[in-house]
Amino acid sequence: MTLSDKLNSYEKDYWDFADYRENNPITQYPAKMVAPMQKQLLNDILDFDSNISNILDPFMGSGTVLEIGKELEKDVIGFDINPLAVLITRVRLEGVPAKTIEKSISKLYAQFNLLLGNVDNHSFVNIEKWFRKDIIESLSIIRTAIMSEKDIRIRRFFWCCFAETVKRFSNTRTSTFKLHIKEEEKISAMLNHCMEEFKSNVQSHYKEYSFEKDVKINLQTGDSIQLMSELNDNSVDLICTSPPYGDNHTTVTYGQYSILPLLWIDTNDLDPFEQKLLIKFTAIDRESLGGRIKKIEDNSVYNYFLNLDNKEKRKKVISFFSDYEMAFGQMARVLKSGKLLVLTLGNRRVDGRELPFDKYNDYLANKNGMVVETTLSRNIRGKRMPLKVSHIAKQGAVKSMSKEYIKIYRKK
Repeated sequence: MTLSDKLNSYEKDYWDFADYRENNPITQYPAKMVAPMQKQLLNDILDFDSNISNILDPFMGSGTVLEIGKELEKDVIGFDINPLAVLITRVRLEGVPAKTIEKSISKLYAQFNLLLGNVDNHSFVNIEKWFRKDIIESLSIIRTAIMSEKDIRIRRFFWCCFAETVKRFSNTRTSTFKLHIKEEEKISAMLNHCMEEFKSNVQSHYKEYSFEKDVKINLQTGDSIQLMSELNDNSVDLICTSPPYGDNHTTVTYGQYSILPLLWIDTNDLDPFEQKLLIKFTAIDRESLGGRIKKIEDNSVYNYFLNLDNKEKRKKVISFFSDYEMAFGQMARVLKSGKLLVLTLGNRRVDGRELPFDKYNDYLANKNGMVVETTLSRNIRGKRMPLKVSHIAKQGAVKSMSKEYIKIYRKK
């Protein structure tokens, strides 16, 4: 039996993992991978190739693949443009010192009482637009208390708990991943339970994160194309990732989702990143794949894949396709010969038309010396995304994706 035979031997809809629901994560992050699905994939791959020592995820998000790789005792490499994603992943992989975490939690809670009325409020541009004055005071106390903790691993854990508190008590709507102000009456009616919410998050998660890292972990914040270019040729045994599904001008983006927590977190505790990402609320998205519109020749390849009449949207998608082609080339370069590239992806709709991103990846694979090992499909169940997104004149609301593909390529 081949790997392809094995992966296709499961019953119909097996890869949906329809019953899976993530249980109370330390920090919510959009579009997380389905953990048991990725674990099954990796286990099956390892059954057919025991000579895998490291796993790369160049678009790691909150680190689901890398956490599974760590469980399987593999060295893991992960990149993401979003500093919040890297923070969450680092905490998931490195945990907190089991011997001292409870003492640190007690000291933190004691700090709350000592700091009450004795803290200068945190500030950033337009902070009072996004947070009520009493909320700013409460969050400033929590922030100052966290900064007094001496152990950076524990501070990072606290920041993850804090990030969820910041989002919960901001003036933004929770129904979207972009920044939109709530109605005034909802802002006024919001009860200030910042400290209670933060404590609850800490108490719910500190035990599961009380462990020591025991494999090699390489995480970096930045442009995945640049970061992969710094890796040696043929140095990676397995690449498993979920790349962006389409240009970030016409799809959901996560920079705005993350920016408010990032403006509250002490940047000294984040992995190094370009500070310009925090200057504008759209900066993270602008620096990601397809974020900048470029003058690119509209050639026959794009004509084949992009049946779009809207010239402006076509330019945006072509900019993304161009950036993604460079990223794919880097993945192909760093992957060892005979090894696998595993992509979980979907086809977005732009102007009511589906973009065949799955077929574009087949084209890039062939161009970069790879062959299709197999393609699996799955229905997206229970996703944290509206069933309808965007709104197009004369067409109305556009349905979001309900299907994903798992594309597996082998480097010749």
